[in-house]
Amino acid sequence: MSADISYKIIPAPGNTCCYDVYMDGRLLIHQPNVPGLPGNEGFKTKDGAVKVAELVISKIKMGEMPPSISIEEMKKLGVI
Repeated sequence: MSADISYKIIPAPGNTCCYDVYMDGRLLIHQPNVPGLPGNEGFKTKDGAVKVAELVISKIKMGEMPPSISIEEMKKLGVI
């Protein structure tokens, strides 16, 4: 895949962070909370949001659409 894929860290409720993923400058994924968890808060740290956004982008580049993120993957990344 040769598309330009990027992310932007966005604020979430409770002083937390989440992310948006862009493909060729267009919003592809708006993730306003931690995927797969109840509630509307984001990740406790900006670093956590970055790690998951980068995982999402790697899945998109491998052709996985939609790029689902599991609780197990987030635990392995140390973000939850």
